[in-house]
Amino acid sequence: MMSTLTGVPGCAWRQCSPSIARPRAVRSAIRCRAVYQTEAGMPPQPPPPPPPPPSGFTRRNVLQQFGGFGAAAAVGGFMGYLLGSRSGGSDNGGLSAAERADVDELRRELHFRRDYDGHVFVRDGRGAWWEVRLDAKLPGTMLLRDPQDGVFFITYNNIQQIDLTDDYVVGSLFAGGDWESIAQRLQARDDIGALVDVKLGKEAFRDMISVMD
Repeated sequence: MMSTLTGVPGCAWRQCSPSIARPRAVRSAIRCRAVYQTEAGMPPQPPPPPPPPPSGFTRRNVLQQFGGFGAAAAVGGFMGYLLGSRSGGSDNGGLSAAERADVDELRRELHFRRDYDGHVFVRDGRGAWWEVRLDAKLPGTMLLRDPQDGVFFITYNNIQQIDLTDDYVVGSLFAGGDWESIAQRLQARDDIGALVDVKLGKEAFRDMISVMD
């Protein structure tokens, strides 16, 4: 009997007899499952840790190195470091008495202060303190009350949201003193229709909702 050379897929060439069954290639089935994670489904990256304070940091060094807006940025960064590097349930955010005093002094050197109940006061060029708060209806508008109970307002058309709880924002807006030239006195009509200056005490000013009322 004449033998033949037969090629079988997956096998080496071999000599086979016609009466012998040819080996069959065995293919194993492998099941794979690909798991895709889209960018939207990925967890957000954790925020970076607060930067350490500059070496040899002093309040005076920062204020001498930066001026105006830059000083506010430097102060905001340092206070952010203090607040971010401490934890605690106390009302002062975990700051020590010395650190709290440093923060308060930095604020005063940028012409504003923050009472412990959260209310913000800014100092004008004559050294008088004005209380400042947000208008509840007009975006970008702040209300101010001078020491004589006169009420003023400032509107920034290019700013929609102002966060007066942020020391960096307050310092940036008021440290340079430019706000005095753009503050407008609030007036209203009295019973006979004449325009008069609006005057409000502390509690009435804090209860005021908007210049639109």
